[in-house]
Amino acid sequence: MAKINFTKEHFNKMCTLLMGMLLRNEVISSKLGTPINVVELLHTTTINSLNYIRLTLSNKIKQLESQDEWVASDSTAKQLDTAKEQKELVNLVIGYKRYKMEVEENIKKKAELTAKLKELKDSQKSPEDKIKELEAELSAIDETETF
Repeated sequence: MAKINFTKEHFNKMCTLLMGMLLRNEVISSKLGTPINVVELLHTTTINSLNYIRLTLSNKIKQLESQDEWVASDSTAKQLDTAKEQKELVNLVIGYKRYKMEVEENIKKKAELTAKLKELKDSQKSPEDKIKELEAELSAIDETETF
């Protein structure tokens, strides 16, 4: 799997777009036309759903750009700008989610490798070393009085 190149600049741009969407109380339509707000977009929408939304927005942009420029109104231009901004935001959210998945996988893999390394080191210890470690642990435990 290729390394996800989601930079700090991407994150900052995503935050700016999310904040703008939040302040304008905008929503993005899902596959079934259900409105998706900022929180749902960032936290609950799956990557597959986001990809579908991105493709839908791309088609909408193509449709708006293909209109006759002589009859296109200001509202059409505003719709086009909004669609482009939403597509960029959805794309950044996809990148962010993929980056987070990669980071989680790396943490899990590192923990597994660390456990294997510890196990291998323990298997290479001689019985005398193991005895010394156990004696050190025993001496470190304070004897508590029982009543």
